[in-house]
Amino acid sequence: MDKKDIIKILQNEAAHFLTESKLMVSGLAILPKEIEVYYYKEGDFEDSSVHRNILQQNNQNHFYIHRWGIKKEDPYKGGNYPGLDFVLSNEKDIYYSYLIRSAVVDNDTPVIGPHKVLETIIDRTGFTTKELESSPVKILPNSISCDVLFSSRINLGKNAKEFSDYKLRAVLCDEWFGRNKYPAKEKMVVDFLTEKVRLQNMTPQQAMEYANKKLGYIPSSIRAL
Repeated sequence: MDKKDIIKILQNEAAHFLTESKLMVSGLAILPKEIEVYYYKEGDFEDSSVHRNILQQNNQNHFYIHRWGIKKEDPYKGGNYPGLDFVLSNEKDIYYSYLIRSAVVDNDTPVIGPHKVLETIIDRTGFTTKELESSPVKILPNSISCDVLFSSRINLGKNAKEFSDYKLRAVLCDEWFGRNKYPAKEKMVVDFLTEKVRLQNMTPQQAMEYANKKLGYIPSSIRAL
């Protein structure tokens, strides 16, 4: 399987996760709104931006809090660096997790930014970081009817190389999307609408109406379709 096929599978799984799931840990509901996909399999998809911490493999339905190394005992990142990944991998040779960049926590608190998401969950659960990681996370069914937009991931750095361009950041394009600021917000909408018009799944007029609803204006590139 080549990288394009793997990316398509990862995008589809991310879209289903965002539109069909919510998370529950210690009675706290977490509704992800924006995630980044991190997947590494030797020989198939060697994404150097994946931490490859042991907690990102064979640790399904748990959180991984970012560390400076690959061992469970390595120190947590400090300052504004820590983020929270939801782990999907149930295999020893695959690292697979979603960084939760934005979420609605406890059904009422919208939080944007990976570090803020982590801080909010710790504050609401009263857990230490180690307690949060050791607590099983339930996936509950949910239903959200909206588009999912994709972009490249944020601030990966030079070591990511070709993987920095892959569209492995997924965002729910719901009412909350329209009211809040997201990195590369306009570009996500433009890329989505350009493809829709190219495939004749949407007319140029419909694309302009969509852009105006989600962005509050119509980008020149959409007017030119």
